[in-house]
Amino acid sequence: MDDELEALLLAVQAGPIDSPPWSDFVRRLRVRLGGNFANLIFRRADADRASGIEVHDAPAPPDWLWDRYRARFADADPIPYFAMQPGRVYAYAELDGIAALARDAFREDFLRAADLEHFLIFRVVEPGGCNIWVTVTRSAAMPDFDADDRRLCERLTRALVPALSCYSALLAQATETAAYRRAADLLAFGVVTLDSTGRVVGVDDAAQRWIDTAGALVIHGDRPHAIDRKVDLPQRIAAALASGEAEAIHLGDADGIDLLLVPSPPRVDAGPRAARLTLYLSGRRPPQRDISAHVAALFGLSDTQARLAMLLANGRALAEAAAEIGITEQTARTYSKDIYARTGTARQGELIQRILTSVAVLD
Repeated sequence: MDDELEALLLAVQAGPIDSPPWSDFVRRLRVRLGGNFANLIFRRADADRASGIEVHDAPAPPDWLWDRYRARFADADPIPYFAMQPGRVYAYAELDGIAALARDAFREDFLRAADLEHFLIFRVVEPGGCNIWVTVTRSAAMPDFDADDRRLCERLTRALVPALSCYSALLAQATETAAYRRAADLLAFGVVTLDSTGRVVGVDDAAQRWIDTAGALVIHGDRPHAIDRKVDLPQRIAAALASGEAEAIHLGDADGIDLLLVPSPPRVDAGPRAARLTLYLSGRRPPQRDISAHVAALFGLSDTQARLAMLLANGRALAEAAAEIGITEQTARTYSKDIYARTGTARQGELIQRILTSVAVLD
């Protein structure tokens, strides 16, 4: 195997972690085949053709190319993408229905107008149903693609199937992780991950905001430190890693932040910088958005009761909350009894916890 082909196949394997995915592969494919344009497109059968996600490579792609496609050919593209047999490599004229066209405006006014004269395309489908199409073109001044070019593309279709499966799995995991991170953020939780030596591996956005605003925790030299000198946080982290036991720590005053150090056992399939301890951060932070409509629906409250509940959950005194809503303190007192009953709480502190940890804040 020559070095260029080996690099191309390695680019297929690394494609799922490229940004954008398979960008290096598309570039190498164009160079390998002497093309003037190459792209890779993700498409869904239930979406319009112009909404595909495209990764392309060309020495100087014309700026008007996709604008013309969206304006004139998104609904009149003759390429039968989902009728193409996965793994088969097609020249443009070999696509179903192309030969029967009386006048092929797509080829004349789009492909040839961009000097995309010679054309190979193939479809890759992974078991979960994710689809990509790879296209490479040559100008009219170049010879057409030959049998060796087709065999290379056929080999690439086979190599792309497991790589596309990996991409699909990573995408599903990333989507789930993003949902959990959003929930943790809105519930005022942040996460810092540390390796086996106590060095920081990652800090999520919510944790970074706590570090920036709470004034109780800093990161110096890849290690978290408490502002309070009486708390030797690196030593406490080392002890948790050694014991394998979780430990809770409060930093700052009553409105500071709480930490929970949770070690995890080592894995033989992980590298030395793998996460070995998760440091959870939390504190009391009222929602920055108006979620009273969700609170009303969740607990069966009226709009006014929900607004009162949100003010109480944000620490307002009953008289202060009543004045802000425009009701009497006696009415607010009556409403508050119903609020506590419907939320299953008995005092303001419990109401704060009930609302600020409910799904209402996840909007």
